[in-house]
Amino acid sequence: MEKKFFKFNLDKIFIIFLLLHVLLWSLLPLIREILPIDAMECIYWGSLLDFGTNKHPPLAAWLAYFVHNIFKSDFSIYLLGQISILFGFIYLFKLGTIFFDKTKAMLSVMIMEACFAYTYMGIYDGFNPNFLLLAFLPAITYYFYKATHETNIKYWILLGFFVGLSFLAKYQTLMLFIPLFLYLIITKNGRKSFKNKGFYLASVIAFILVLPHIIWLYKNDFFSFNYFLQCEDRYATFYQGPLKYLYSPFIFLFNQFIAVFGTLFIYLTALLFSKEKLSKFENNSDTKIFLICSGILPVFLQSLHGLNGNYMIPQWGYSLLFLCGILLFYFFPFKVSDKVIKYIVSWVFAAMFITLIVLAIVFTTEKNFANRFPVNQVTETLTKIYEKETGDDLKYLGGFIELTIPLHLYNDKYNVILDTYGHANPWLDKQDVRKTGVLVIGRNPAFMNSYIEAAAPGLIQKPEVKDFSFVVKSAVGIERVYTMHYAIVPPNAVYIND
Repeated sequence: MEKKFFKFNLDKIFIIFLLLHVLLWSLLPLIREILPIDAMECIYWGSLLDFGTNKHPPLAAWLAYFVHNIFKSDFSIYLLGQISILFGFIYLFKLGTIFFDKTKAMLSVMIMEACFAYTYMGIYDGFNPNFLLLAFLPAITYYFYKATHETNIKYWILLGFFVGLSFLAKYQTLMLFIPLFLYLIITKNGRKSFKNKGFYLASVIAFILVLPHIIWLYKNDFFSFNYFLQCEDRYATFYQGPLKYLYSPFIFLFNQFIAVFGTLFIYLTALLFSKEKLSKFENNSDTKIFLICSGILPVFLQSLHGLNGNYMIPQWGYSLLFLCGILLFYFFPFKVSDKVIKYIVSWVFAAMFITLIVLAIVFTTEKNFANRFPVNQVTETLTKIYEKETGDDLKYLGGFIELTIPLHLYNDKYNVILDTYGHANPWLDKQDVRKTGVLVIGRNPAFMNSYIEAAAPGLIQKPEVKDFSFVVKSAVGIERVYTMHYAIVPPNAVYIND
């Protein structure tokens, strides 16, 4: 009777956990004065209403723009990110129930609260394509398993749908897609799928969803891929020495370990607390291969990009860690008593609130312009400078996006010219920019010439770079002075092809 009573309560606790996660991680980021740059970029890309962006496919941008446009609040963007995570949590639970009982399925989801991808990134990024991956990758994994192990064609249809959406969110979906395709080839059960019409139906559905973006890429000379080339150049000299080709993937994998350290800590201490020996996990070679392909190989496949010696941003791997909880419960099983369940649940909520308090303190005392950019003050200053020097109204802003996009988003006065890394800009109305002029801004004077060229390509005489200072205040009144560099390309300046 006691065990049944507690299981009933665990169901309630799980629902409370899901609701609290969404609520807390949607509200905490509001201590920032502006959205994170990734979220602001998404909103701006979405406003272009195009089938691609300068970095990613368009789905995250469309969602961010329409949500922000409808609700007119930063909270709506943070909520969008957490709803994406909630969607992924639900599919992780559904996937967990395939491999073990309902209790372990719920706990395998809850311990992911201690993973960076599900907490810190909420306030650091707000919303970006990675949040959609945290929603879609668990759904893809679930429907892939169901489609390859059951005969119901609806699973293939749903698999194709989510694969298409995931590729429209971020190309990184390929990191899961390749290992899952490998599963189809190397397992007997997987090879049966090639004889199933559902496999081809799923492929057609996914292709149709992605086709508009593929056409856009072709028409724009695969424009989005320029971002990856730029990253190659930016991080090419980060590591030095003969072992730099090993440093990058090793450090990337180490950062992934750090990201899931809290999850590992909760699980391993629960094992010690239980005083139980590890049980022998189910010796099903098909299941083992499936979980390795979906939960382990994607992270290692992503790390291979570092073999060129370039630095890899740790966040590039966070969305691929979604199966960590399920992997622990499957490969390191032990008897989970009521006492252990209470221990794990206690640590999950402790991790939630400790992380919440720490980040609240950090971002309240933070005086970084990325969190507390004084948009109104800087807007007024730039407008006066431009009007004084040109006699015209300021219409276009170019330069460092962490400065230009907030000024556009929170004032809706200026058009932003995206820096497209020296490549042709499909969204730039060159003739209008030349007619009305542009104000180029940045934080590093060394980059100003490249910013000017991106905003006003072909300009014969580069304008003088000047600067002014502005003050950023933390929520508790701590001040920090920043210097902004600017250059004015006046209306009707002379260009090479004039």
